Amino acid sequence: MTIEHIAVIALAVEVIIMVSARVGTERRHWKHAKGRGTAPSRTDDVTVVSGALYAIAATAMAVGAVTASVEPTLKALGTFALFGILLPAFAANAVLVLTTRGNPATATTGRRGLAFAVAACGGILSVGLI
Repeated sequence: MTIEHIAVIALAVEVIIMVSARVGTERRHWKHAKGRGTAPSRTDDVTVVSGALYAIAATAMAVGAVTASVEPTLKALGTFALFGILLPAFAANAVLVLTTRGNPATATTGRRGLAFAVAACGGILSVGLI
């Protein structure tokens, strides 16, 4: 199995995690609308990502690009921006949303570490897509 295959598998896992978190968010919103649940918080959204997750994904992506000696073309930079920073950060935030039931601010150290690992792995594996 090559790095390209691993990168595509990681990308698919990131998308599955984000969709799962989004479905959970929608369920909480519907429960609240029907009067069966509390109001969801503003942070109960996979697109509300902390800067730390973006920074971790960007750093890991940069390390991967330097070690793999990727040529800095416009196509490579665009691919890295989307698949190396944006998607891993969204997936990491989705992990926080899933593990805290919509309130990432209450995440424990272990859950934050898991989210950081998702962001770092997604960032470094994005090199395989170039």
